[in-house]
Amino acid sequence: MKVTNNTSSTLVAFGFHTQLGRGDYMEISPGQTVDVQGPYLGEMGGGKCYVALLGEIICQLDPDNEVGFQVTPGNPLNLASGEHGITVYHYDDV
Repeated sequence: MKVTNNTSSTLVAFGFHTQLGRGDYMEISPGQTVDVQGPYLGEMGGGKCYVALLGEIICQLDPDNEVGFQVTPGNPLNLASGEHGITVYHYDDV
């Protein structure tokens, strides 16, 4: 899933699958877009395979609206659909 950070702080995101665990933590600097994947599945054809998370989200300081989702210190964003999901939070919340 492509995650765009439209906040003024660094964010951290990871994808997850309810039965397979979570993916790598990805730091996202202000203004940056990062592709966040789910957990590692193994190798295939010489490449690494991860649980794919489809779609795009924009993280912002403003309340949720048609543009994006609010991510503020102490209030992470958790989105899930079926067995897949993503969590995004402020770096300072670590």
